Amino acid sequence: MRDKSPNRTCCAIKTIRRCCCLLWLGGSFLSLSAWATLPQQITYCVDPDWLPYEAIADGSHVGISADYIRYLQRATGIEFVLLPTESWNQTLTALQQGDCQLTPMLNRSSEREQYLVFSDVYFRSPNVLVSLREQPFLQSLDNIGERSLAVPEGYRLLEYLAMHYPEIPIVLVQSEADGLTAVASGRADLFIGSLYSINALIQQQALYQMKIAGWVGLEDELRLGVITGLEPLIPVLEQALAELSDTERIQIYRNWTQIEVIDHTNYRLIWQVSAAALGIILLLLLWNYRSSYFNRKLQEKNQQLKQTQARLQRAVNKLQFLSSHDPLTKTYNRNHFDQSMQKQRRQPHSDDAFSLIVLDIDYFKQINDQYGHLVGDQVLQELAYELMQQVRDGDQVTRWGGEEFVILCQKTSLPEAKVLAERIRQSISQQLFAGSVQLSCSFGLAEQGAKEPLMACFERADKALYQAKAEGRDRICLAKPFVAAVS
Repeated sequence: MRDKSPNRTCCAIKTIRRCCCLLWLGGSFLSLSAWATLPQQITYCVDPDWLPYEAIADGSHVGISADYIRYLQRATGIEFVLLPTESWNQTLTALQQGDCQLTPMLNRSSEREQYLVFSDVYFRSPNVLVSLREQPFLQSLDNIGERSLAVPEGYRLLEYLAMHYPEIPIVLVQSEADGLTAVASGRADLFIGSLYSINALIQQQALYQMKIAGWVGLEDELRLGVITGLEPLIPVLEQALAELSDTERIQIYRNWTQIEVIDHTNYRLIWQVSAAALGIILLLLLWNYRSSYFNRKLQEKNQQLKQTQARLQRAVNKLQFLSSHDPLTKTYNRNHFDQSMQKQRRQPHSDDAFSLIVLDIDYFKQINDQYGHLVGDQVLQELAYELMQQVRDGDQVTRWGGEEFVILCQKTSLPEAKVLAERIRQSISQQLFAGSVQLSCSFGLAEQGAKEPLMACFERADKALYQAKAEGRDRICLAKPFVAAVS
């Protein structure tokens, strides 16, 4: 019996430690029975090749998520044990089969929700397109055309592309490193992936023939994921993450995104001279220097943190703007339009009218051929500005693609939308664009019918636009009323 006492004492100490950790985290929101069901040990797995986010090096977990796991272990008292895998697909399979219980950094998707429960987002990162330097800047997924796109197997991006861009040719790759290699070798024209990990891979593998070719509207919203059955673990982990300060989060980010600069300065000689000089200074002024030195260093570190936060915020603001706006015209883009439509679909049913105006520049190709693409771009910019001046508060102007624009009119009946469209049409026809270009536009209008899907309303407006072009252009055509299918 004596040899079992140390084990019991150890278990008791671990239990007391976990209880104290949970109380420090505000654990009172959990019932005792729910707390009792929390495991003392969690097996987790990661993407083995996704630096700086996470990776496995010599059997150990490294990267941003490794620092978060170490913090969660200290904060909750739960022991996290790594189950190494050889690929992201193998990690997902291990989660589906229950071989591991948690993964610290992934996006939520409808497919993954079948076997995982997710925390709130705790780390965001933009996705980008990568190509060879000689390729043109494509701005977004809308301009890929027939170019092939490499995507890692198992990534949520595959679901997004299948839903919104099914026409894009996909080349499946094993990892982000394999995706960059596919572009470098010509197996694919483009690669899509996370900005931070791509930046790290380009530097590590010296792929300086690569460049960022565009921004993807969908950003990584990284969360913790636990297998179903461990739902009580989520609030404990979320509360622990909530206690992590912004300063600590920034430090974790900086730990794994440092860029090393190498030059040919003789640091050994500098160090020898500096050490001798510093020794003399310390001997003479140590009593007065220590307090002022450390205070100055503290102020410098605080200033560096403030500057880092400001740079990060500027970068986030720019990426958020690019994810929802067309870079040429500064109007909303299709990604923002899709999100607006989804919000409209989720809102409770209302009797307020809802109309769409779809317009297209007449003979725009002739303008490009006659004046050049630079003038064509200036025409698009000036037209977009004119549209934003003419619409009302609450209306949304979206560049749908090329020379086609969509105006989303909330609380607007079809007759009211026609008045607005006629005002815009006359304003366009009465002025010159890019200094000397006379424009006209064709318009298609539709009002959403009762129980009509939003995209069906758009298709009716688009058909009305083509009717306006067929009837001679520079005119407005109203879509035929929506007729609900008889069940």
